[in-house]
Amino acid sequence: MNKKIIILIIILFPLFTESQVVSDAKLWTDVSIRKEVNDFEFSFEEAWRLDENFTHTDKIFTELGAEYKVIKALSLDLGYRFSKENKYEDKTYLINHRIDFGATYKYKINNIKLAVKTKLQTKSAPSDDINPTYWRNKLTISTSFRENFTPYLSYEFFYQFNDQQVINRNRLSLGTKYDFNKKSSINLFYTFENRFNTNNLQYNHIWAIGYRYQLPKSKRKKQEEQSSEDVSTK
Repeated sequence: MNKKIIILIIILFPLFTESQVVSDAKLWTDVSIRKEVNDFEFSFEEAWRLDENFTHTDKIFTELGAEYKVIKALSLDLGYRFSKENKYEDKTYLINHRIDFGATYKYKINNIKLAVKTKLQTKSAPSDDINPTYWRNKLTISTSFRENFTPYLSYEFFYQFNDQQVINRNRLSLGTKYDFNKKSSINLFYTFENRFNTNNLQYNHIWAIGYRYQLPKSKRKKQEEQSSEDVSTK
């Protein structure tokens, strides 16, 4: 082989190895319970996530949340997550604590619903690492179909403040929510996740299923909704 070609391969090989694309299929499952109390909604969620083509536990977490409705279209939310992330190297779990604070604005055009959500998120990290802090922004478009079905499309991107200070991840999701009744529903979706601005690009194909149960509303909340309905029909 020509010596010049060999030298060229030696020079370019590290560039190709550093830009390898890692692709994986993941499965996300969760069960959540929600309760409305006046203008607040509290939530409790248990989740189990698999990676390595659905064969390996990636993380298990418990999440507590509270949402406050400022006005009909605007709400603020606060969340705390306790998670156990699987460490591949020594086959142990890394305990993490995550806190996030955000706001959601919803707008309806005929039968189309738009939701814009922004939030700040930070979590704990080992002593030899930094606590990653993200600014996440998400746009969701949904519509009602045959009353029980609510298909939706969403796009989200992550901006990391510390360390890199760049947009390094985005997610495109397609899914639907199905209401069994007013109390329980199921959420099915597929997400293509793209992680970039790293040594190795990473594409994740995420399949997810979640079950949600809504506890009965308070008497005051029911009375307010009934009064609103009575006014609107006059």
